Amino acid sequence: MILKKIIFLVGIGMLVLLLSCPAKRNLFAPVLLEYKIVYPDAARQMGLEGKVSLGVLINENGGVEQVRILKTSSSPILDSAALETARTFIFSPALVGNKPIKIWVNLPVEFKFEEVRPDEWLLNVRNLQKTIAKDYQEEKIMDLYKLYKKLIFSPRKTIDTKVNEYIKLAVLDTTAKLWDGYWNLYPATPILFFDIMYRYPESYARFEAEQEFKEFFEKEAISIRSSLLSISADTLITRLRQTISE
Repeated sequence: MILKKIIFLVGIGMLVLLLSCPAKRNLFAPVLLEYKIVYPDAARQMGLEGKVSLGVLINENGGVEQVRILKTSSSPILDSAALETARTFIFSPALVGNKPIKIWVNLPVEFKFEEVRPDEWLLNVRNLQKTIAKDYQEEKIMDLYKLYKKLIFSPRKTIDTKVNEYIKLAVLDTTAKLWDGYWNLYPATPILFFDIMYRYPESYARFEAEQEFKEFFEKEAISIRSSLLSISADTLITRLRQTISE
């Protein structure tokens, strides 16, 4: 039996793998067993989608030995993400008869966004928050943070102030106060970083959220300035900057 096609739908985006191998008699093609998706936050927020065609050399142990780009997505960010993703793949070895062999396969990798539905997002957030309250686990806190980032780094064109009614129900009252006066003016996604910090101050996710907010903030400040009147923008930016410095 020759495996010719593998398709995966993955979380925040979509990764499509079309696996084709040279036709050989008694060839058993490699099967993808394990992988880690690399989809940069910046690419998601910018709404970047595209397909990268890769050539992947799979060794006798099922590991990826070499990767090369056969056709670019025209986005350096997505091309790099596809290369990183491919290097995490672990396959079953290709076999000719019972003998493992090295083999090149063609691997188109497509990055495509899955739309975030705020009502479903809020339901999943609340369920995770309740689970963590009953049984504090770092893994579950990281799952919640990833869910927060799914909304934070949604493409700009899909996010507006309507999402704020869901964010307000998801965060602590202390977190919500950071957005007082702005709920009808600008999407409140930045305060989701702070909600992790306030809820779980001793968690690993808290330190990751703090670091990633600092990296996120400079670009977000530009967006705030382009969307709000000067005085409102300056006030909000100062508030966020002071909060992260406390």
